[in-house]
Amino acid sequence: MKKFSVGFHDFNKDEGLNFQLNRFYSSGLLSYDELMEIGKKVDSFECWIKLFLELAEEAARNGDDEKEAVCLRAAHFYTLGDTKDCDGKLKKAVLYEKCFDAYSRVFDKEKNLKYERIPFETGYLPVYVSRHTDGNKGVIVLHGGYDSFMQEFLGCGLYFFDLGYDVYFFEGPGQGEVLYRCNMKMTSEWEHCVSAVLDFYHLNDVTLIGISLGGYLATRAAAYEPRIKRLVMFDLIYDFYGSLLARLPKIKRTILDYLTKHPGNILWKTITKKMNKVYFLKWLFEQGYFIYDNVHTPCEYFNCIKQYNTREISGLITQDTLVLAGEKDIYTVFLNEQVNALVHAKSVTSRLFTAKESADHHCQIGNYPLVLSFIAEWIEKVR
Repeated sequence: MKKFSVGFHDFNKDEGLNFQLNRFYSSGLLSYDELMEIGKKVDSFECWIKLFLELAEEAARNGDDEKEAVCLRAAHFYTLGDTKDCDGKLKKAVLYEKCFDAYSRVFDKEKNLKYERIPFETGYLPVYVSRHTDGNKGVIVLHGGYDSFMQEFLGCGLYFFDLGYDVYFFEGPGQGEVLYRCNMKMTSEWEHCVSAVLDFYHLNDVTLIGISLGGYLATRAAAYEPRIKRLVMFDLIYDFYGSLLARLPKIKRTILDYLTKHPGNILWKTITKKMNKVYFLKWLFEQGYFIYDNVHTPCEYFNCIKQYNTREISGLITQDTLVLAGEKDIYTVFLNEQVNALVHAKSVTSRLFTAKESADHHCQIGNYPLVLSFIAEWIEKVR
């Protein structure tokens, strides 16, 4: 696997597109020159999809499985859920399978990775396992968050394996393979899938790391699972709904709060029509409709994500807890509230990463080596 790259760059003037391009750069999976060339050309989501599919085809011809997988994931990411290909199949699902196959060809070659499926409810949980044969420094369990693929973050898991830890990286409901192949939707009750992993592998005294929305999911699991002894919010998600609204003017927040409590209000028809005309908003809500169960409208989406807050469970956390945040991350608005809510935690450490460190964005995109080394040092200290 390629090494992480450091730096957050201006590949594209659009904030959202630029963040995604920097994700690929930080992971070390695409070069600066490649991403700068893409960033210069991209002027729409349709253009983004076309360019990355072309790159994926080129990578496939050259036998570069890793680049092919990354480009397919990039194209998949911004594809609308209802788009169909020439065979009438949902394009997003087709791209997922191609992406999964390419990733599998990459990680099957990693001698320190073993791919397994463990039973869970009506389906299974896929797990990448990295175990030492001659003892370990401890056990780390990792998972992602909203619409994530675990393959995107396996470099993080292997980082901790190289430090001497046994690592278990899994996907749960609403994520990757569990969503696409088992049709299991996201649940806020994340303790059930974490417990299934701990049960299957007979794990105790573990460090749980939740990435992105996983910051909420891991906290929820830790609140009800005593075998978790150390909790890492990578990053914090104290209030998913509140964070998304935080940048809106107060009057718009007030109106939206009112409307979410009145799903039958006639204004929702006008709002939905306007949203459907904006590609990004249409994509955003379609992602939610696919990931969450029984969510079909913007109103239902907003009410659903209100469940994803640690405000109601932080008082149940008794573990050593690490709270991570970036200066420019929208979720950082609740950093102080999150830290202060952990009233029964064994210990609480928080870290605010800065632009000077190239780590001020969500999940410290721009400087993985810095944040991963900080997590590792914290684990050593509290253990």
